[in-house]
Amino acid sequence: MDDFIRTMFQAIDGRDWDALANQLHPEVRYDRPGFEPLMGRDAVIHFYREVRQIHGRHHLDHLIANDREGAHFGHFVGAKPDGTPFTADYADYYGFKDGLLWRRKSYFHTSLGV
Repeated sequence: MDDFIRTMFQAIDGRDWDALANQLHPEVRYDRPGFEPLMGRDAVIHFYREVRQIHGRHHLDHLIANDREGAHFGHFVGAKPDGTPFTADYADYYGFKDGLLWRRKSYFHTSLGV
């Protein structure tokens, strides 16, 4: 599932929402600090298309995964909508079901705020 996770972040960073949707279980749940849980594929895609304001690249520093679950920590380098640089360290937990992303829980740290 290492390649699955890397491919997921390529879709997010490339803003390829169709490719991302193909990786999400219909009953996916995404827990992200500062937001109510995102429940279902449509809610996650809506979040990335309409709500999330930062753009940039995820760097996966350490990753471990099997067919049922995985985790990684890394850092994000990008910008806010006004062009202000934005960086954050983060960690994710993943659960997989039927070969798709079923659960994601993110933790991040930044001094700039989100």
